[in-house]
Amino acid sequence: MKKGFSCILAFIVLMMMSSAVFAADYPEIRGSWVGTVKMMKKDGTTITSKALFVINKQDGSLFAGYKAWFGAKSDYAITEGFSGVIGADKVSLYLAEHEDGYTQGTLTSPQTMSLYYLENGRKAKAIYYQMERIRFSRAFVDIDKDGSKTIIRSEIVNVYPLNAERIMREADVNKDGKLSKEEWDNWKKDK
Repeated sequence: MKKGFSCILAFIVLMMMSSAVFAADYPEIRGSWVGTVKMMKKDGTTITSKALFVINKQDGSLFAGYKAWFGAKSDYAITEGFSGVIGADKVSLYLAEHEDGYTQGTLTSPQTMSLYYLENGRKAKAIYYQMERIRFSRAFVDIDKDGSKTIIRSEIVNVYPLNAERIMREADVNKDGKLSKEEWDNWKKDK
């Protein structure tokens, strides 16, 4: 009886540990994504434009944000919120737009994604988005406002508010809570 109970208990603990690990390793997709949009309307006309997706909330596989389309004169043509989920394969993306429609896609790399939108009926259209995460282009000295030769999370929040947690987690190699210029430069090489 004790041996059976111990086996069951060990199995439950193992399952709980593996589900915690599984839940924790979804890719970080918060940030700003820009790219090209190609749309074909039901009458066959094709429009090429630019779009911005801002993913400002993420909790494991769930995320939310908004998108903006840019018209020919760089004015916002459309802005709309969305909520989404990363698939169990950790590359598939599913978005429910807050107005209407659904978008599916794939993370093609940590810095790029392809998205596909289909809508039937009166407003029928097909849209293809090729998006790239905005690069971290600010120099170390721009972020290090106090001149301490290190940057801390609060300084990063001022420049990259959507990505501060991710930057600290990935770039702070020695886990001292601050980034040296070397840590910042090494991290940026991969971005």
